Formats: sequence, C-alpha cells, structure tokens
Amino acid sequence: MIASFPIVFYLHAIDKNYKVSTMRIVISLLVLLFASSIASAETIRREVPANKTSTVGAHATYGPSCTGGAIPKFRVTKAPEHGQVTFKVVSFKLSDKTGRCAGRNVKGTAVIYKPNRGYRGKDVFKVGFKMDMYVSGSAKIRNVVDKYVIEVK
Repeated sequence: MIASFPIVFYLHAIDKNYKVSTMRIVISLLVLLFASSIASAETIRREVPANKTSTVGAHATYGPSCTGGAIPKFRVTKAPEHGQVTFKVVSFKLSDKTGRCAGRNVKGTAVIYKPNRGYRGKDVFKVGFKMDMYVSGSAKIRNVVDKYVIEVK
C-alpha cells in the first residue's frame, strides 16, 4: 500500500501536455521520502517488583543470515513519572517469533526500568530508535517508538 502511494503522486505530477511541473515533482519527492520512513508503535506491558531494577524489553536487528545487524541508538521519548529508564547493550538469544533464526545469539539493546524507591502502581514511558530496513531491494528508515506500561508490584 505505501509503495503505491508515491507512484500515484508521481502520475499527478505530469500535466496534460506531458510537461513536468517542478513544484509537483518536489511534492512527490517529499511524499516519497515521508512514505519511506515507516513508523511503528507497540505497547509492551510488564509487571516488575518494587525497589528492584528490571529488564522490561530487548531489541536487536538481524539479517537474512541470522547475524546481528547494527545496534541502533535508543532514546527515551517520554520519561516515566515514577522511575528511570536506561539502556544496555547485551547478548541474548532470539525468540521463537523470529522463525528460522530462533535460538541464535545476537547483540542488542536491553530496556531497563528502575522504579522510584517505595513506589507501587502503574508507570508509563516510551522509547524510540531509528533503524535501516532493506525490503525488496529498497532501503528505508524505520522509526520505532514503543510504549511501555509497567505495573510495579
């Protein structure tokens, strides 16, 4: 669906006399650039013990040969109100969700949450990163922002 979006705008960039409108080409290129930046969001829910630091998520990139890719730089896009979030590069095994790559060791980034001392209840934060994506021979940038809903028990 996204791949056909820029083509539609490109066809509109040619006027009735088959002369190319410069402004329409610029708009088409901007739409193409926007469409190539795919946004992703997931809500991840975790329970963690009070007064302890916990790993609440891990992210890794890997290629068709199941080897690890570049480790993207993470950032907190919305800070938690009742704790702190840090990141750590770690090695871990890929889950069963990765298909034939399941069980392979890769380096990735762990998302670590530490609730404020004595706090119990719900906390919410968001983390994001950008990564290169190579799909069907075309390079794209994927912007990922994950929302974490943490229940501190």
